[in-house]
Amino acid sequence: MDNPVRHRACMQPLWLLAGGYWLWLVWACAGEWTSSPDYNYGWFVPPLALYFLWKRMETARGALSGSGAKVADLLAWCVIAVSVAAVFPVELVRQTPIHWRPNLWAIGLLAAANTLAAAWLTGGLARLKIFLVPVLFMLVGVPWPTFVENAVSFPLMQIVARWSVGLVHLLGYPATAAGTTITLPNCTVGVEEACSGLRSLQTALMVGLAAGELARLRSAGRAVLLAVAFIMAIIGNQVRVLILVLAGINGGNASVQAWHDTAGYVVLAILLCGVGLAAAIGKSWRAMVSQPRDKPVEHSAAAARPPRSHCRWAWLALMAGCLSMLGAHSWYWWRANLAAPPSPPMLRPSGERGFVVDRAVPPAILGVLNPDEYAYIRETVGGTPLRAVGYHFYWKPREGNANQLYHRPDRCMPGAGWRIDGKVTRETMTIGGRNFTFNVFPFRGPAGPALMLWGSYLNGEPVEIEFESDVYLNTANLAQFIRTGTREYSYEVAACIMPYPEGQRPTPAQIEAYANRVFSTSGAE
Repeated sequence: MDNPVRHRACMQPLWLLAGGYWLWLVWACAGEWTSSPDYNYGWFVPPLALYFLWKRMETARGALSGSGAKVADLLAWCVIAVSVAAVFPVELVRQTPIHWRPNLWAIGLLAAANTLAAAWLTGGLARLKIFLVPVLFMLVGVPWPTFVENAVSFPLMQIVARWSVGLVHLLGYPATAAGTTITLPNCTVGVEEACSGLRSLQTALMVGLAAGELARLRSAGRAVLLAVAFIMAIIGNQVRVLILVLAGINGGNASVQAWHDTAGYVVLAILLCGVGLAAAIGKSWRAMVSQPRDKPVEHSAAAARPPRSHCRWAWLALMAGCLSMLGAHSWYWWRANLAAPPSPPMLRPSGERGFVVDRAVPPAILGVLNPDEYAYIRETVGGTPLRAVGYHFYWKPREGNANQLYHRPDRCMPGAGWRIDGKVTRETMTIGGRNFTFNVFPFRGPAGPALMLWGSYLNGEPVEIEFESDVYLNTANLAQFIRTGTREYSYEVAACIMPYPEGQRPTPAQIEAYANRVFSTSGAE
């Protein structure tokens, strides 16, 4: 006689495959969870998801049955087959130095689809319901694509800045807002991404979903809890920026830095208290109005027994997934010796001819970009350093050079009150006898028109970017990385601002002369 327990055990390869997908996702996201303050909360997501799964399985024991639907079973196997086939190309892209967040979402969606398909095949609709919430909760930890972040953060930064200025005026203090920068009598306060609400909104999403699951609220209750979480995050952020502005008024920049972390804890406290109170109210309300549910119906073991062919397919899927992952890594191991050698810095900032070089780069910028070498170029008048007119960053060859590729003038400068006032052009100019390609941005800032010369070099080659497109992935570089097996590269950014009088845009010769004043060659070939 067939042993039904043995038949169910033969489907375990599907769960090994699903576990492999989630380990793959955690490994892919670990870098951002560790290095990006916006996503530090990601490390809390996997243990919470496992806890939710354990509690759901504990309350649903004995309620599992086979799917009993051949069409649905076939669809589930198709989902598994597609997810296995996608492992090779997705991992090929992930192995490149270009950190593309939609690729992380591809891994997350593959893991979710594969897990839900395995749940259907091994336990039918009952098991699918058990896994649904924990699986979807795991996606909360996947970093948002950069274009989504920008669409959320820039408007929030501007709104928070305007509201803060209005509140400061009500308190009787002078303040003005230009973009996301609040100018006070004795200092300026920049409403960065961390203070804009982006980080708090992401945390609010996780806290709201987690609280709804812990309170076991129904769908409507969870939606209300999410709304409360977002409202608390917005209120908390406004309070945070107001604290920093008042600190700046009373103590200048030093006071702003001293209060920065404390103000962040205020946001977290407001969020947790508000969501916790709403969850407690929702749980009490549900207890008063809900009817007791019937106990789960026991199902026979035979009802959950899969066909013999499913067991063979389960092992085949596991082996195919392992081979796909191994194949992607083998490609890089084989092609790595053909990769272009990384380049040392080609440019260096000039400390002569009216400029001075220092390393006083704001900690917020260094914390996001993490360059290995960095410097600001400041204009001097009578030997006194004034405003910064340029910068130079360099990242040594290593895996994971990611964040800097997504920080570009057309994305970052508008947040500081600058807008592009014309078409971005690419100009080749000679510095120290060598040719360098710069992107020339026509900006209009608070003080009038200016050109920004922005050069970015990957392994010594200028990066091709379509500035009129919202697509962040450079497909040409991506194809080159995959073809040559490149996992590491050096990256260099050199930029400077060239103000000019209204209606007197500099000529190419004047632009080149200015670039030669600000930068010189490093002498490293």
